[in-house]
Amino acid sequence: MSDQLIIKRRRRNTIDATNQIITLNLSDNNSSLLTLKQEISKITRIKPLRQWLTSEDLKTVYDDNSKPLNQCGFKSGQVLVVKDLGPQMLWITVFYAEYVGPILMFVLLYYLGKKDKYTFMQKSALWMVAAHYIKRILETKFVHVFSRDSMPTKRALINCFHYWILCGACIGSELYLLRTFKEDPAWKKIFIALFAGFEFLNLMCHLRLASFRKQPAIKKNDSDYVALNKQRQIPYGWGFGRISSANYFWETMAWVSFTIFTGSYAAIGFTAFSFSQMMIWAKQKHQRYLKEFGDKYPKNRKAIVPFIV
Repeated sequence: MSDQLIIKRRRRNTIDATNQIITLNLSDNNSSLLTLKQEISKITRIKPLRQWLTSEDLKTVYDDNSKPLNQCGFKSGQVLVVKDLGPQMLWITVFYAEYVGPILMFVLLYYLGKKDKYTFMQKSALWMVAAHYIKRILETKFVHVFSRDSMPTKRALINCFHYWILCGACIGSELYLLRTFKEDPAWKKIFIALFAGFEFLNLMCHLRLASFRKQPAIKKNDSDYVALNKQRQIPYGWGFGRISSANYFWETMAWVSFTIFTGSYAAIGFTAFSFSQMMIWAKQKHQRYLKEFGDKYPKNRKAIVPFIV
């Protein structure tokens, strides 16, 4: 059986009056939202990755491309509004680009400096940064499940600036080109161990969060369908008992350890800037948990810093 959907285009806040009709079977078990977006692409020339698809009143967003079409709640004759998001990059591509950058920058600056005069700290800093971002790359490949498919290219370039320049270029230049360092006392080596410990705790948090999205999709009935990449549960253990975003806290502590170990002024700035951004995300995530789980969510938890924030 064939059904019809009416497609309108949205340009900024203006919705075109022109109607474009798509004919397809809304009850087809083998079709997904991506199937619909591919059909929309044929008449609008907007690639599925760039489509922001909503109801006519703009209140309902259809962004789960894997959701079966017959569970999206569409009715024949319904009006949908599509907006072109502009150039997009896949999240996984963005992550790889972000994390490869600092490693390349550190290696380049390391070999541009006077290697024969490097202290233990300067040599260790290279391996600490490389280990951190290699871990991130491996997590991107084997651990993370992304809730969205893509990111605006402009935003991706800003993110790359954060990692490539603020971390890779600024910290690397200070450590290997701009400052002269003396050998540190042996006790400062403890911060390498702390750095490794915090990185391990961060990894365990990521594994815990990813485990929720690698379970069978929740589906009691059609209206209760929740896709894998949208599933959330209340996390426990590995620091989550006190804060909603334990992964951000442990990452911050890893960079605090790196900063103390190196004594880098650029690392202070990078750590502070990164923490301020993670605090915004943590507060938003904390509010989502409270809204979604209500009284079931532990009341004693803070967003990112135990007992404080």
